[in-house]
Amino acid sequence: MTGPAAVADTTDIPPLGRDRRVHAWILSGAVSEAGDVAWYVGLAWSAAQVASPAGAGLVMGIGALPRALILLFGGALADRLDARRTMIAANLGRIVVLIAGALVVAAAGVSMALLLTVAILFGAVDALYNPASGTLPRRMVRSDDLVRLAATRQLANRLAVFVGAPLGGLLVAQGGLVAVMVADAISFGVIALALAFVVRPRFPRPAPSGHSIRRDLSAGFGYLRRDRIARTLVIAFFGLNLCVGPVLAVGLVQRVHLDGWGSAALGWFQACSGISAAVGAVVALRWKPRLPARAGLLLLIVQAAGCVMIGLVPRAGVFVAMAMIGFTAGLASAFLSGAFQQTIEPAFLGRTSSIVSLSDEGLMPIAMTGFGALISLTDVAVACALLGTAFAVLMVWSASRLRG
Repeated sequence: MTGPAAVADTTDIPPLGRDRRVHAWILSGAVSEAGDVAWYVGLAWSAAQVASPAGAGLVMGIGALPRALILLFGGALADRLDARRTMIAANLGRIVVLIAGALVVAAAGVSMALLLTVAILFGAVDALYNPASGTLPRRMVRSDDLVRLAATRQLANRLAVFVGAPLGGLLVAQGGLVAVMVADAISFGVIALALAFVVRPRFPRPAPSGHSIRRDLSAGFGYLRRDRIARTLVIAFFGLNLCVGPVLAVGLVQRVHLDGWGSAALGWFQACSGISAAVGAVVALRWKPRLPARAGLLLLIVQAAGCVMIGLVPRAGVFVAMAMIGFTAGLASAFLSGAFQQTIEPAFLGRTSSIVSLSDEGLMPIAMTGFGALISLTDVAVACALLGTAFAVLMVWSASRLRG
């Protein structure tokens, strides 16, 4: 580890299993995640009631636009400002938006304009919150605990998804969009209180550069040009996001539709992946490879094989493929997230995190569209095989560059 965190005293930090500060952060984050999932269920249902299918799609996707536009700026700010205060302010902003929206719904009902406004504001806040959140693990625990922290947070968030989805359905059925908005606002209040009174970073943040935002952004890209390991991890994350997402969101759905398996089968496939990912996160808590980044990349070759299988194997085989994808996602994500925190210089953590996130927010729609076009030109089996193979080749190349 380099930077200020490397020289900070770690003798008074409790083991991760007894670290109440970290436990409060993980638990409050899981509550917030459950509230978010419930909100998106309510948002999707409400959009379907007041808009055409195209309009509903616009509501669900419009938040990606401000996230993509502001993410790099948010990453630069994350390396300048105190992460905890930024996260508190962002959560308070979310609460204000939700409560104001609930009051509008109570007075005038649900409208397309309201849903679009809330989605856009949430996207903008996410672009500030997420990079700041990405800098906090490095300042909370020892370097050796970063992989276990990533695994524990991932497990808690996946369990939160299982709770949040049915909760959102129940709330919107009983109290409409207002109930979902209030519940999500409460969840943001929980994590804001935890951040304000319990979660205190132990290691100092690097001193801001004092340069302009533009120069800071340029320095962030310059850092990736100089640092081969950091650059390799960023490229690998880009490949992970842009290869697996289209296969699961487009390829799997097309396979289910074309083979006439029904929407229930799609739900069971997704549940299989989610449960397997939780199991993978549990394994990551126990397994400590010498080179976690390289181990994670090699595990993702198995995930690439699962992507290929989705287009080729019969129905029972798709369950196996989804279990492979989910398990390796839970295991490899913990290794790679922890290794990313250990590897990136603290002064560039926010900017580098935002560059990685840009593959999800800015490039994913292009990848989805391109993969759909590839299916149209060939078929599901060929498209999944091509993308899965490209993914595997990229992971082998990335792992070879991390050999040590």
